[in-house]
Amino acid sequence: MIEAQNLSVAYENRLILRDINLRFAANSVTALVGPNGCGKSTLLKTLAGLHKPQSGQVLLQGHPLQALKRKAIAQKIAYMAQAPQAPEGLTVRQLVEHGAFARRRLFKRQDHEEVNELLAACGLSPLAERPFAEMSGGEQQRAWIAMCLLQKASFLLLDEPTSSLDLGYQINILRLVEKLRKTQHFGVIMVLHDINQASHFADRIVALKDGSVVSEGAPHEVISSSLIQTLYDAEVTVQTHPKTASITCVPNYAG
Repeated sequence: MIEAQNLSVAYENRLILRDINLRFAANSVTALVGPNGCGKSTLLKTLAGLHKPQSGQVLLQGHPLQALKRKAIAQKIAYMAQAPQAPEGLTVRQLVEHGAFARRRLFKRQDHEEVNELLAACGLSPLAERPFAEMSGGEQQRAWIAMCLLQKASFLLLDEPTSSLDLGYQINILRLVEKLRKTQHFGVIMVLHDINQASHFADRIVALKDGSVVSEGAPHEVISSSLIQTLYDAEVTVQTHPKTASITCVPNYAG
């Protein structure tokens, strides 16, 4: 479990998060939603141990995150940034292999087998020896996810994993995360902008605005036209999707 206790975070003397209290269980999916600048990415980075709280703390399986070494955190939490940068000259396989170094210094025989399994699971086997820089955005996202999964962490933290992707790639990436989570049994905390994608793929939604939690719970408990108005100043009709039964927001474009 990851737990935020009375968590406040500041950046350049500006308070970004205010008194956050949240628990994130393993083997569940939580989506962080809210308007730009509300603190979603800051919260995710703080949960990953990349930001130091101004006050309060983050607990990882009951232990204060700030007291743990970086490698110990990486063995439990895999983090993918919003726009990660890869070293030049790597192939897709070489990028994925970097995930093993969170667990050990040396790359062992079983790591090669695990890399091959992950490449296959992520649909990257035919591209394994291709330069990473030549891959499409969706292919690169799949490679980053495969690298994170090689860490064998208990939690996968994704900052806008669908950003800059077309709709087809967005859905494929989220389906991939959903499939791998069910087979490999890890928890997911991800920042999403699309409220409908959050509703469909997440077990729980945490809605933030101005650095505070506005609402949290299952999608059907949280999502409402009034919440969307509060978060985004947008009018929507909330309905149940006829095929998936997930809560869906239909924008009022007429104004």
